[in-house]
Amino acid sequence: MSEALIIGGGLAGLAAARALGERAHLLEASDRLGGLARTDVVDGFWFDWTGHWLHLRTARWRAEAARLLPGGLLTVERQARIFSHGVWTRFPFQVNTFGLPPEVVSECLQGFIQATVGPEGATLRSREPRTFREFVLRYLGEGIARHFMEPYNRKLYCVDTAELSADWGGRFVPRPTLAEVVDGAVGRVREGLGYNATFVYPKEGGIESLARALAAELTGPVSLGARVEHVRTAEHRVRLADGRELEYEQLLSTMPLKALCSALDPLPDSVRAAAAALRSVSVTTVELGVKGPPRVPFHWAYVPEERFPFYRVGSPSQVNPGLAPPDHTSYAVEHSHLGPPPDPARTIDGAVRGLEAMGVLRRSDLVLARARTIPTAYVLVDHAYAEARRTIVDHLAAQGIELAGRYGLWEYSGMEDALLSGESAVERILAKLERSTEAKVAAY
Repeated sequence: MSEALIIGGGLAGLAAARALGERAHLLEASDRLGGLARTDVVDGFWFDWTGHWLHLRTARWRAEAARLLPGGLLTVERQARIFSHGVWTRFPFQVNTFGLPPEVVSECLQGFIQATVGPEGATLRSREPRTFREFVLRYLGEGIARHFMEPYNRKLYCVDTAELSADWGGRFVPRPTLAEVVDGAVGRVREGLGYNATFVYPKEGGIESLARALAAELTGPVSLGARVEHVRTAEHRVRLADGRELEYEQLLSTMPLKALCSALDPLPDSVRAAAAALRSVSVTTVELGVKGPPRVPFHWAYVPEERFPFYRVGSPSQVNPGLAPPDHTSYAVEHSHLGPPPDPARTIDGAVRGLEAMGVLRRSDLVLARARTIPTAYVLVDHAYAEARRTIVDHLAAQGIELAGRYGLWEYSGMEDALLSGESAVERILAKLERSTEAKVAAY
């Protein structure tokens, strides 16, 4: 019997397994550790599984990342752009409307004034927003909602913004002052707003270098190709897809919460219904390698308009030139969808057509094009989310199961959050193991 089984070898599972040492047995369904923090090398191009920029808020993890990555870290000032109305503007949209058509700038500015101090916004100012759409209207106004926030988030989440809860927006959506909005409308550049104004990234090896460095410090057993199929909570037993069965004293899951519920036995009807209410979107990323230097400079660009099938374009090689061969540029073009992935050939063609129309590349310069899909990419924080998640988490807590990671906790969060959640779960597991040991000693 393992003192602790950890399901999932992403960053949260790696952080937890490292902290627990020999007391933990780490199970990973795929053939290598890292979860989505992984990097593929294709024809000299290094592609992470979508953009993985490290936003390290704590001094401890800034120091730890520097120690783990002896090749060093790049500190990067964000160069994020937006393409809409046929022009490139700076991000965030709400404080960088200069350069857009005058009527759009006027609509955004007047809408912000009405939302924040004008009589038309008084009703929303008198109460807390009930939906994400109301959150945007309350803090940014009708014009910014219409020209960026509404179309962009519909593309990202594949649902109307009225279906989304207002709860998640505070940390990730900058709420500027009137002075900042006015400055941005007249061309006084505002680029430092938001949680991701600066970030760090490995100088060598892509983001998987962090996962590999964590894995190198594991001292407990690790099983790859160990897909969890069944969790019998009453027996503290896990069955893997290959037929193996493992007993545990403590269980930590970082696998997607919805998938964990499907594996649980028994599963009360109320928890089953709650799991069915959880929703997420998939992301298909088209990865492109292009001859020559970038035609438009950006680290990533937001694309809100419906005429383009993708919501965002990243350029890994503009963050770190070592991610592409010399005199080449790489792009990662992200598409959200519900249900099965779209046809790869059509998705690649649509991505290339769109980037040509934006002036980003020429089809004749392409040297690499491929598509891959992340089935569970973004959690939908809709109106059923909070109650459904609470029902599941409460049930799992009663079964002694700990959760960690972006998908294990079923939340919208970053890589440092995953690392911290894995370590936090270990603190609770160690406390329970200590109480168990004390109880056994007392019984003896």
